[in-house]
Amino acid sequence: MKQMKIALIGAGSVSFALGALNDIVLSERLKTQVDLDIALMDISAENVTRTHKYAREMFDSFEHPAKIWQTTNLEEALTNADFAIVAIEVNRYHYWSQDFHIPRRYGSKQVYGENGGPGSMFHTLRNLGPMLEIARMMEKVCPNAWFLNYTNPEAKLVEAISKLTTIKIVGLCHGLDMGVDQISHFLEMKKEEIGFEAGGLNHFGFFTKIWDKATGKDLYPLFDAQERKANRLAEWDHIGLSRTMYQIYGMYPYPGTNHCGEYVSYASDFYAGLTLQYRYDPIREQLWKQGSRTPDFVYCAGGHSLDKGLFDNVTTQENWAEEAYKFSKEKVCPSQEYAIPIIEAIYFDDEIEINSANLPNKGAIKGLPDDMVVETQAVVNGQGIELKPMSVELPTAVIGTIHIQGMIHRLLIEAFLEGSKTKLLQAILLDPGAPTYYQACAMIDEMCELQKEILPELAWK
Repeated sequence: MKQMKIALIGAGSVSFALGALNDIVLSERLKTQVDLDIALMDISAENVTRTHKYAREMFDSFEHPAKIWQTTNLEEALTNADFAIVAIEVNRYHYWSQDFHIPRRYGSKQVYGENGGPGSMFHTLRNLGPMLEIARMMEKVCPNAWFLNYTNPEAKLVEAISKLTTIKIVGLCHGLDMGVDQISHFLEMKKEEIGFEAGGLNHFGFFTKIWDKATGKDLYPLFDAQERKANRLAEWDHIGLSRTMYQIYGMYPYPGTNHCGEYVSYASDFYAGLTLQYRYDPIREQLWKQGSRTPDFVYCAGGHSLDKGLFDNVTTQENWAEEAYKFSKEKVCPSQEYAIPIIEAIYFDDEIEINSANLPNKGAIKGLPDDMVVETQAVVNGQGIELKPMSVELPTAVIGTIHIQGMIHRLLIEAFLEGSKTKLLQAILLDPGAPTYYQACAMIDEMCELQKEILPELAWK
């Protein structure tokens, strides 16, 4: 029987770890055709112990013979691994609240600050060091393994790892699938009936073609008619900007307002969620300071209800995690993520297509640099993962917007390698959500002080 080792790095994560483990335990081939070794690794011993306990209970209930073990040692987890699935983030919501609030206090128009906007650049620099540590350890102990990444900012980090190491890395995201759901609602068709071509930048992609799988008929004329008919305020916070971008560019974007809006200067006109994002009372609290409460994050898997009574409990990340780790066999279902299907296709030399992958362009999207990490559909087989070239060109304005982000990617890598606030400033001033020059300089100094324990050391030079 073939041996396979999968390392889950960041296994203390609730949504990432449990989804991957669900997919593994439900895979008949990984149960019967391989001698499977699963290493659960996290820097938090408490969190990885929680995940290991849950995983052991789940795998026992399915009579799955995989060896599952836990560690806080990265080298031990990665040694002789075939695949590393990675999702890492330290003190996630506290630092994200800084990424969001501080740039906006200095005049930035960013609407989210996770993958685009000035906030995303600090997010990138925080995560790039640990990501490089993982990739360089892989070069040492499992140089032929695939690095399957879920860590954001997806495109920025995958590009850095692809340029700075020899490791095979792919970024995975389900944002395109969210766009397919939206299109199917407009068309009033099942999403399985719709064919499509789509791509661009992670969290800023566009459907270049949509068609009826049964007849081959172009569905964009019907989509256009349905979109014009639809209530103007329907799901406003999620797709209001998407509908406007469709009117501007002639192609429907994905995944939704808060993500697409990170890359354009006009998004705040369409995002009522700004009033709720990391909500705080400035008279009583400053969420970006150490020792303050962990902010409630409105757009999260735990969800929030806006019609709660004054003293009703609101779902938080903490009690959502507590519920998630209460095992029952009935809760185990496919995650709809791509990591395990990719692992099976590469290992067993199947050939499958996946809806999206983040990889160096290499000509797949015309008009963008070959070494820039882009997102589009991909083919996976025993040879690895390769982007499918898009047959329809993206609009010039979209290519221009993405190209700016590609230059920001380069500048952030240079800022990291050189320890340069000046290169970071150059990147920030390129962004559509940039504040003024004086505000940007002051913002960089404050963010570097606030996040000095976790950012690389940067100086003006």
